Amino acid sequence: MSDPRSDAASRPAATPTSPPPGRYDGKDATSGLSGKVIAVLLAALVVALLAAGAFTLYRFSATPSISGQVIGVEVIDEHRTDVVVDVTRDEPDKPVYCILRAQDQTKGEVGRREVYVPPSEDGTVRFDATIATTARAVIGDVYGCGEDVPAHLRR
Repeated sequence: MSDPRSDAASRPAATPTSPPPGRYDGKDATSGLSGKVIAVLLAALVVALLAAGAFTLYRFSATPSISGQVIGVEVIDEHRTDVVVDVTRDEPDKPVYCILRAQDQTKGEVGRREVYVPPSEDGTVRFDATIATTARAVIGDVYGCGEDVPAHLRR
């Protein structure tokens, strides 16, 4: 059973061929960019991305601090809640705005109001505000404050 078949096609023995010119001598004839140039470009891209990230973090941390705190809340009825708010800011000479809201027992928002806070000489300003509500509120709070005063609040 180990006799070779006579009708089987015979294969010629493989002969080693020499590689095409320029394949293994350190030169790549098909690419105009060397590995070093690609590495430098990738390194420059990584440095640019890191610089952009650092700049973004700086911008967020360099933003002046503005905070609001509710000092008092008086629920007048199911359509009105009065709040007393203190706004503290690093740059009191610039106007800011705060978003106030009233919430019910389930912490659902039943009223919201934007309030303009004009420039002042003091770092902390206290003011009274009325929030119109759609149902009886149990609490009022400051949702947030910012320095980019919307056009409809500018005076």
